[in-house]
Amino acid sequence: MRESVERGFARWGHFAYRHAWVVIALMLACTAALATNLPKIYFDTSTEGFFNEEDPVRVTYDAFRTQFGQDTMILLAIRTDDIFTAENLERLRALHEDIENQVPLLVEVTSLVNARETRSLDDELRVDDFLADWPETPAEIEEVRRRALANPLYVNNFISPDAQITTIVIEIEAYSRIGIEADDLGGFDAAPAGEAQQPVWLTGDEIGTIVTALLERTEQHSTENFEIAVSGTPVFLDQFQRAMQRDMARFASLALLTIAILLASLFRRVAGVVLPLVIVVISLVTTISIMAASGTPLTLPTQILPSFLLAVGVSGSVHILAIFYQARRRGESREDAIAYALGHSGLAVLMTSLTTAGGLLSFVAAAMRPIAHFGVFGPVGVMVALVFTVVLLPALIAVFPMREESLRTLRRPALSQRLLLRAGGFATRRASWVAAVWGILLVAGLFGAVRVHLSHDPTGWWPEGHPMRAATELMNEKTGGAMFFEMLVETGVENGMHDPVLLAKLDTLAEQAASIDLGPIYVGKTVSLSDVVQEIHQALNENRPEYRTVPADRELVAQELLLFENSGTDDLENFVDPRFQTGRVTFKVPFVDAVAYPALMEKLEEQATSLLGDVPVTITGMGAVMTNMMNAVMVTLVRSYLLAMLLVLPLLVILIGNLRMGLTAIIPNLAPIVMTLGLMGWLGIGIDTFTLLIGCIAIGLAVDDTIHFMHNFRRYYEASKDVPLAVRQTLETTGQALLFTSVVLASGFLLYTLAEMSMLVTFGFLTAFTIMMAFLADLLLAPALLVLVTGSREAEPNQALEMEASR
Repeated sequence: MRESVERGFARWGHFAYRHAWVVIALMLACTAALATNLPKIYFDTSTEGFFNEEDPVRVTYDAFRTQFGQDTMILLAIRTDDIFTAENLERLRALHEDIENQVPLLVEVTSLVNARETRSLDDELRVDDFLADWPETPAEIEEVRRRALANPLYVNNFISPDAQITTIVIEIEAYSRIGIEADDLGGFDAAPAGEAQQPVWLTGDEIGTIVTALLERTEQHSTENFEIAVSGTPVFLDQFQRAMQRDMARFASLALLTIAILLASLFRRVAGVVLPLVIVVISLVTTISIMAASGTPLTLPTQILPSFLLAVGVSGSVHILAIFYQARRRGESREDAIAYALGHSGLAVLMTSLTTAGGLLSFVAAAMRPIAHFGVFGPVGVMVALVFTVVLLPALIAVFPMREESLRTLRRPALSQRLLLRAGGFATRRASWVAAVWGILLVAGLFGAVRVHLSHDPTGWWPEGHPMRAATELMNEKTGGAMFFEMLVETGVENGMHDPVLLAKLDTLAEQAASIDLGPIYVGKTVSLSDVVQEIHQALNENRPEYRTVPADRELVAQELLLFENSGTDDLENFVDPRFQTGRVTFKVPFVDAVAYPALMEKLEEQATSLLGDVPVTITGMGAVMTNMMNAVMVTLVRSYLLAMLLVLPLLVILIGNLRMGLTAIIPNLAPIVMTLGLMGWLGIGIDTFTLLIGCIAIGLAVDDTIHFMHNFRRYYEASKDVPLAVRQTLETTGQALLFTSVVLASGFLLYTLAEMSMLVTFGFLTAFTIMMAFLADLLLAPALLVLVTGSREAEPNQALEMEASR
């Protein structure tokens, strides 16, 4: 069967040579047609975008946003010596007004300038802006200071306890304005039956417009004693997207340049450089076009696709061209050399593409949508590259101008080839010793692997001193944090949130939450309807502090809330639904590694259940989304790794076609994974949404070298029954291509060490390490194991010479 497939590839080589221009025209026409979809590609860096729209986590979060709007605020922290000076207050007002007037798509801008202050005047409840009466004299400014620091809703919300940090909280639109008139945004619920409009959440481009305008304003207003730091999830997402777009273009260009340099060093021919580059570029354009046509966005994980496909796609071209040039040097015609190259390596290229795609296909089962997308379009890209390599490359070889090859049978092998032959010979002569050393390395890897932990720390992705990281750390330290958990309290009855007992329990919940201490995580601020009720009750009782409590009478609560609504404010909609059936409790926490959030979420649920009894609660918000992401990472890790092994390793045994050799080949393919996980454990590198990709990618790529090695080894071993000789012959014909493709792949991933964000640096380094370990395993461990398994010994000198002559 194998021979029949190889003959089929050879026949295709003859056909492609004789009909080269027809093949080229058809392939380019297909690519051009698909490329018309490229303008549709877009980016999605949102955290909630990691979950499918049908996922319960996403459903709950979207329902919350539909009711209460975005919980992902933009936060500005302004550092001064003292905010309560005439000059600094004027600067704060100027910045506040500039943001309101110049930054688009905002719902509300809140700071000390307009923070809600509830007071009673002449038996009438008044809700005013905190600085509605602007302080002019030192005495008035001191009074403002006293009122601000005495208000529990301001401290750690709009001002730090030492008055050196003040914040501006910016709420952005929840829904996209694209294609919608400004006065149409409220019409989603009013659409006729059967014609309901589905609101579209604010897009990344719109968030970018907001952030760009905001950063321009802050840059203009920032001074030495009025330093403005900008943070919050929308700004994080925008900066990630910008970094992703920069990195994609830069790394794709660098990958092409690196591949071109390595191709030139290997082949030293124009065709050897140009033709593989044409194949990988066309393959990449076609894959991204398919992605765009399907409406799939580029995300943080899938941003590696271009560089990945450029590196992976060149592998097949290198193996075919290497054998093609060997045939030409033996004096074969161009047509026969093409047919021979396809017959020799076509099946191996097909098998490596299947195993690489199989390794990536394991991500389809991922619990996170962007990883699942990688599991779809990674294999698509690999198979597209296979089609262009097998179909288009022979036709391009047929028409591309090339110099005639001279017969070089006596030429001394290149240095790289001599080193490979020495390494292979050493592995077969010292098989037991080589296997023992690898065994020690694997044991050390296993001990390190058990130390690996989960991690998802977007703040830590930025380098030390980066404005985003510095701003978030400042807010964590001085203002109680920049991340939010939201708790929905479902009373199940209309006006259920008027219950004074329930409101008092929410106040107790806030007190208990403030006592939580889980290392880096704590609750910096809790706000709910209970705080509003207490604020109203205190104002209606001459603003005396002892009356900052929840009234015991339900009717009184209802009356005071009605007075609050009639005062002209709409702030209640931020805390309760219109029927007073569902209440919102907001917990402000530090923006840290999400690995700390599950314990906090569990503690909050435990406290709420204990206090509220039968009243059901649901925790959502961006903090809960990140918490559930940690669970999704673990589920994806276990599911994808097991699936990759179930897909790839049995396929490896089947494709090699020999059970004993196939089972032996599994060990060199698992070794790099164990060693990489061990390295992560010993270095303290956590598994996040990027590093979890390494294992399945490596499983697929490591098998590639094994298949090329074992495919040729088996051919030579069946002829000689001599493992050392078969290893030598394999390395002579395929060794350089194996080395080169490994170097190309490792170099492509090492480019990510130049990235701005640390998670890409780590991903690039670890993947490159895995690829080189896989190459060394095939060069050293595989031959040693084959000697030990078969019991083969060195061939006698005369027999070796006879075998060499027969070749």
